[in-house]
Amino acid sequence: MPILSHPSFGPRFSLAYITGGALMDVWTAVWYYSFRDPSYPMANSTVFWLWGFFLTGLTLIIIGLLIGPLGRMARKIELPPSEAVRAETAIQQTAAAHPPAVQGTTTGVPGMVPAGPATAPMVTTPLTQQAVPPRTAPA
Repeated sequence: MPILSHPSFGPRFSLAYITGGALMDVWTAVWYYSFRDPSYPMANSTVFWLWGFFLTGLTLIIIGLLIGPLGRMARKIELPPSEAVRAETAIQQTAAAHPPAVQGTTTGVPGMVPAGPATAPMVTTPLTQQAVPPRTAPA
């Protein structure tokens, strides 16, 4: 059993939020500085969308910056107590030192059975190739 099978989501989401917000702000600024014309004022709807995209990008960056430390704290909280880690380590070491015995095969190969008597040399044949008595046709 792994001690921590699902690490916390914080670092991945933090990176995604910061990247998405930064890209949104960069492209909003690129559009604004590329298409603004001081002699022709922008329409109110254009200003609305520009501010909306810019503030959304800033919000995503702030959320990403806040999720990072929260994710690190969550990772520490998700770890089991040190007593449980020591016990699990001892269990894993004991299991590795004493592997279970393999039972059910005499040849060491699963699905193979000895073909001859015990005094004959060990010859194995797959179970699917053993002789099967022929079926008799109904009278």
